[in-house]
Amino acid sequence: MGNLVSYDEVDQIMVEAWGGIGGLEWNYKFKSPIKEILINHGDVIDSIMFITMNEQGDRIESPRFGGNGGRRDKVVIEETSFEFLVGIKGRYGNYKGNLVVKSLSFVTNAKKKYGPFGKEGDGTPFSFVIKEGGAIVGLHGLADSYLDAIGVYVNKLTVPKKDEKKLEPNEPIVEEIEIHDKMDVMKTIVPRSAGPWGGCSGKGWDDGVFCTIKQVQVHEALHSSAISAIQIEYENKLDKSSFWSQLHGLEHGAKKTTKINVDGTDEFFIGIEGYCSPLNDNGGQDTIRQITFYTNKGKYGPYGIEIGTYFSSSAARGKIVGFHGKSGLFLNAIGVHMEYF
Repeated sequence: MGNLVSYDEVDQIMVEAWGGIGGLEWNYKFKSPIKEILINHGDVIDSIMFITMNEQGDRIESPRFGGNGGRRDKVVIEETSFEFLVGIKGRYGNYKGNLVVKSLSFVTNAKKKYGPFGKEGDGTPFSFVIKEGGAIVGLHGLADSYLDAIGVYVNKLTVPKKDEKKLEPNEPIVEEIEIHDKMDVMKTIVPRSAGPWGGCSGKGWDDGVFCTIKQVQVHEALHSSAISAIQIEYENKLDKSSFWSQLHGLEHGAKKTTKINVDGTDEFFIGIEGYCSPLNDNGGQDTIRQITFYTNKGKYGPYGIEIGTYFSSSAARGKIVGFHGKSGLFLNAIGVHMEYF
């Protein structure tokens, strides 16, 4: 019996990448079973390549996605003809001023974990593992000198009809489970990043991931009609102590500060929306001009003025567990870390 993974691109689902926003876009969709993953790594993941094998037994190599640094390790997926990728795990964080993928592990349906490669211990964790009924059939992301970001393409498994061929003894029987839409896939992501939305200027920041967000303070620059800064109070998971982020942006003379308090249990943040546009007081750079916060119980805002391009986080079932973005004199961009239910 052949491999149960379908490589039909029509039914594939793209799960957005984890990591930074630098580098060039890349994607590689498997046309046949993956046999090897080549990873160059050191303090971070420098690059990644994939080798598949077609029905004629020919090895097909992907391009190298990333730079030339680091030492090379190889993942060989060949325990059985039915072994395939079902998950990736890792961390991303700041390295030489850029957000990049710092460590990677790969998980197969044979209950095997390959890795970690790179440097574990710091950075924001991410994890995507399909429990049953699907497989990873490609990857995508951003890369330049390093692997800046990585995401996956997912497809459901196909099971031959019983009257077509009798199953051989000891062959795995896979129960077919439909992956109806992206929402079903997202249930296994802890956490997932979205954004940032806004401008490309300013210093990048990432608060990380926490169990609870207790308060958000929004600072409006009244003379500029823009959001000048944001600051967030988080709760640590282990000891339940409070932690304040840095002030992302600057406080200005004529300002208005709004405090949004939630308990994080009965009420929690689920999404944001707003507007961004160039601001003369910020050197003509795109700046967050208005922002609104949504919780499972209601809406806070809008704060600021509705000017420019609209943005919004997804309406998926989950909660915000952290923020990231760019800032300088003002809040230039903002994104969220999500934990899906």
